[in-house]
Amino acid sequence: MTREFPASARLLERIKKVMPAASSTYSKSYRYYCEGAAPAFLASGKGSHVLDVDGHEYIDYVMALGPVIVGYNDERINRAMIDQLEKGISFSLSTELEVRLAEKLVEIIPCAEMVKFMKSGSEATSAAVRLARAHTGRDMVFCCGYHGWQDWYIGTTQNHLGVPQCVRELTKTFVYNDLDGLDILFRQNQGKVAAVIMEPVSFELPREGYLQSVKELAHRHGALLIFDEVITGFRMGLSGAQGYFGVIPDLAAFGKAMGNGAAISAVAGPADVMKQIERGAFISTTFGGECLAIAAALKTIEILEQEKPLDYFTRLGARFLEGISRLIGQEKLEHVVQTAGIPSHFALRFEGDARLDTYDLFSVFQQEVLQNGILMIGSHNFCLAHNDADIDLSLEAYAQALPMVRKALEKGSLEGILRGGKFRPVFRRDSVR
Repeated sequence: MTREFPASARLLERIKKVMPAASSTYSKSYRYYCEGAAPAFLASGKGSHVLDVDGHEYIDYVMALGPVIVGYNDERINRAMIDQLEKGISFSLSTELEVRLAEKLVEIIPCAEMVKFMKSGSEATSAAVRLARAHTGRDMVFCCGYHGWQDWYIGTTQNHLGVPQCVRELTKTFVYNDLDGLDILFRQNQGKVAAVIMEPVSFELPREGYLQSVKELAHRHGALLIFDEVITGFRMGLSGAQGYFGVIPDLAAFGKAMGNGAAISAVAGPADVMKQIERGAFISTTFGGECLAIAAALKTIEILEQEKPLDYFTRLGARFLEGISRLIGQEKLEHVVQTAGIPSHFALRFEGDARLDTYDLFSVFQQEVLQNGILMIGSHNFCLAHNDADIDLSLEAYAQALPMVRKALEKGSLEGILRGGKFRPVFRRDSVR
């Protein structure tokens, strides 16, 4: 039976009148799904499953764009937040909770001697950049990956409207795994560079020695190395990618999975750099010490310490990847669909041809898996509530979706196949291509 979405359609019509992009977050908007053939609003979640406003259930691999690492509506985390709610949410002075969480992060994050709390990943990466500039007395930044919506980064993208040209000129991008290209950038900007900020890994794995070489190159030129661990933090183990790969940056930004969906982030680093905040590098937010999120983070980390999520995610992901690769081979689609990343965090990549582009093919695939109860936008985020039954059901859905991709390729058209609108994200990300 085809799923219908009348309640989503009504809400979408309403929100388009009052909210730009029809969502507070680009990647949660209707543009990232097949409009008309996909839900646009969710109502609730439990474990690894969510319900949309029309009552349809899904196995979720988006996980709120990565923050939900234990599972939706986890009773242990709920209880920690409720207990704190009964005491208060925000106060006029700091609380013991801040001390406890800061001490825990210093204990588990290799680069951390001190930390500062914020609410979003964009705030954490921007704080790291400001600290690096204050510490080095330099202005220029080299970046690789996605680092949020603030001027210093978003000015490097096609979405730079409203960012002054003088700000845009202070940040240069470099290509992941291209050490020579980064070296050229440094030589072209001698003595100007405050920091190299990068996602230590996304869906392309670092070449042998690459991350260590980036660190050495940055230090040789007097710049700091910043790891944007907003995604990799906790999903690659409690010590993040820096612990996973054994390369310790000068500063790091953490967020997303720290609070299992509660809004909290942090910048972490050595005391001599972090204390620039006391010397005039102004980093301060009213809600940095908001207690519900900190209580959620403390309980989330406690659960992660006990349950070793990386090992579990790796096992689930390896089984999922094996099944997906088998299905791709059965449909002879290796030339247009590939997997990328590591088992604990992987993505599907689609390659178009002369008649259908990448987004055409992904739209067909996404539409079919949505109709079979799978919520995904290319990448696969796991939570501790995902299980083997979820993987079995997901593979059944993928087994029905991939033949439709092949059918579209053979036909050279989406006519009669794609019932909704096309996937059309703001950013072109590796999760699809």
